Amino acid sequence: METKVELRFLKGDAFEVKTHTNEVTMYVDKKKEGQPAGGANPLELFLSSLAACVGVYALRYLTTHTIDFKQLNAVASADFSQDTPARLVNIKVNVHTDAKLADKQDVFLRFIRNCPIHNTVIHTQEVEIDLV
Repeated sequence: METKVELRFLKGDAFEVKTHTNEVTMYVDKKKEGQPAGGANPLELFLSSLAACVGVYALRYLTTHTIDFKQLNAVASADFSQDTPARLVNIKVNVHTDAKLADKQDVFLRFIRNCPIHNTVIHTQEVEIDLV
């Protein structure tokens, strides 16, 4: 199944993003001095995707194994490289939960590290970009 999003320029640094699968509209923008941004910037969206994917996998593990929890959140962070090419480095995702994992902690971590966004980041060597 193909996953697809479409980006359309609006004005300034703002774009509209429409997802084809879930039919959701998001906005991408770059904050300007003294003005609020109309959406997350592309780097924030990337980190959001990674944190959300890890979070979904964490939820799937906890619910499949009927492990009770009240708190589940993930914080993704990264630094912008000072070297070329332009990229994020030191990417981290910290998962916080009150779930009692005990001896299942290692299995839980292996499971959530297997989310598709994480796998894409660590296994994709090149992304094809074309002008059509």
